Amino acid sequence: MTSTIHADKIMNSSGDQDSGVDLLVNDQVKLKTANTDRVTVTDATTTVANDLAAPTIKTATLKHTGGTTGLAINTNGIVTKAAHPAFMAYYNNDSYCWSDTTDGNFSLQTLNVTRFNRGNHYNTTNHRFIAPVAGIYQFYGQFFTNYSSNYARCGVQIRVNGSAKTETWIPNWEVPGSGTSSLTIELAANDYVQLYTALYDGNATSNTYNVYCGATLTYLSGHLVG
Repeated sequence: MTSTIHADKIMNSSGDQDSGVDLLVNDQVKLKTANTDRVTVTDATTTVANDLAAPTIKTATLKHTGGTTGLAINTNGIVTKAAHPAFMAYYNNDSYCWSDTTDGNFSLQTLNVTRFNRGNHYNTTNHRFIAPVAGIYQFYGQFFTNYSSNYARCGVQIRVNGSAKTETWIPNWEVPGSGTSSLTIELAANDYVQLYTALYDGNATSNTYNVYCGATLTYLSGHLVG
C-alpha cells in the first residue's frame, strides 16, 4: 500500500489535459476546465474565476476585494451593513438658537453636529448630506417653534442640489408647533441634500419666529435604501 502519491497533475483516464487538477510547487492547487483555471487555492485565498452557483453559502461576513466588510450575519441570521450610509444631524444647542422672519421664505437649517454618521457623508460645515453612490434614499426632516397665531403655518422643504423635492405646510394656530417632511428619492452619486424651513404668518409677515435647536425637535435624518 502506498501512503503518499506524488503527482503534478490529476486528469481523467482518457488523458485529456484540458481539464483536471494541477498541483503546483508554490502551495497552489488549481482546478481547471477547457484549459482555463476555474478555482485557485493557496494557503491565503481561494479564487473562483467565474460565477459560483451553490444552493447554500455559509459565511459570517461578505467583503469587498479591498477588504472592507459589506455585510455581516450573526448566529440568529440578522444581517447588518456597517458601511451602509445613514445619518442624523441636529444642532449642538438645547435651546432656542435660531430665528427668522414670518414672511414664508425658506432658509437653510445649519445643523452642525450628528448623532450618528455612518461613512461621514453628512458634512457639518456646509450642512449637506452627499450621496456616496447612486441609489434610492429616504430622508425625514422637522423643526419646532414656539411661535403661534391664528394665521401661522410651518413650512419644511427637503432640497436636492438646492432645489426643493418636497414641501409641506402645517397650521400652527394659537399653539407652538412643528413642521415635518419626508422624501424617498433616487439620487446620483455626489447629489447633496439639505433641510430648509419657513414660517408664514398671513397677518404679520415681519414678525420673528424662533426655532428650538434641541436634538429631539429639529433635525434631518436619512439613509440609503438600496
